[in-house]
Amino acid sequence: MSPFPTELITDILCRLPVKTLLRFKCVSKPWGSLIDDSDFAKLHLHQSLETNTNVKLFLDNCIEDDDKAYSVDFDSMCNLVQLTRPFKAEITNYRSRIFGSCNGLLAVYHTESGIALWNPSTRKCHYLPTLDDDITMDHDAIPGYHYDKNTILGFGYDIISNDYKVVMMLRSKTQNCFKVMVYSLKANSWRRIRDCPYDIPFNYNDGAYVNGSLHWVGDEIGEYCGGKLIFALDLGNEEYHVVPGADIDFSNFGNKNVGVLGGCLCVFHDWLTGCVPDHVILWVMKEYGAKESWTELVYLLRDEWLTNIFHTRAIAYSKSGDKILLDDGGCCQPAWFNLEDETGETLCIPGAPQRFSTMIYVESLVFVD
Repeated sequence: MSPFPTELITDILCRLPVKTLLRFKCVSKPWGSLIDDSDFAKLHLHQSLETNTNVKLFLDNCIEDDDKAYSVDFDSMCNLVQLTRPFKAEITNYRSRIFGSCNGLLAVYHTESGIALWNPSTRKCHYLPTLDDDITMDHDAIPGYHYDKNTILGFGYDIISNDYKVVMMLRSKTQNCFKVMVYSLKANSWRRIRDCPYDIPFNYNDGAYVNGSLHWVGDEIGEYCGGKLIFALDLGNEEYHVVPGADIDFSNFGNKNVGVLGGCLCVFHDWLTGCVPDHVILWVMKEYGAKESWTELVYLLRDEWLTNIFHTRAIAYSKSGDKILLDDGGCCQPAWFNLEDETGETLCIPGAPQRFSTMIYVESLVFVD
């Protein structure tokens, strides 16, 4: 019998990194059973999210073999670890890509091989079943593209049913709409829901998970305007809704892509007229659903910034909160934007690939099998 109360042991263990916990499973059968318990996994995740610890930066290799990926500790940018991706490079010439991160799970899409949910901390992976033929046969897919504008993806957590869900929108060959399929990890199956009532103009527009919903840039169907609205799909009731946008003259601006920054919805707008130098602006919705809470945070000129501004995504604030990590999807190295003096600094990680895109995730014990 342990001389320490079970509650004390649990409280100590839930503060440790996943790598340490996986080693500690061998200490004793009670410890192994505790660490393998789903309730402990939730407790460990809650502790990490509350204290903003065990945060990792995933490095998605853009130039080397497809099965190579890396992670580092986000706060220190040290302890580089090589990971084996769920889809191997030798299967096909098409690359896989990460299209979502939630509670330590990464969602991976491969044009030919399908979708996988991957926990890089535990090295566990779950491959999703394929879609029915009647859906895929009507899919107006564009083969061979790393991003396919007719295949729109998103990944998040349904708080109501305690379930992880993947959303796949497939542009129909026969109808002017996106057919929408939702995968439930709990049921391990796909279901078709109501067609998307909006069009999606950009092919690098993965869903941004905030406040229980996935978000995309869109337009009214039949009215291509370069992304004048932001719409969401609630993963709980699986209903669509429009998010109020910032007060911007959209004759000059268009939404480019949505993301998550510090737990808040954010969006990059690009300048669409030639009367001023090309630039993009990052806006953050500091209170979800409150139109007046949109705040301009970053202004980037194409001729002065370090990366391709029109593919820019906001990744995360630095630990001190004075910088934002920006990423252009792997065309150039990610870079820090200093909020005080508006300067940039290329992100340098010893041993990392020459070019990579990034994504934040938190270490967790969340199960995928």
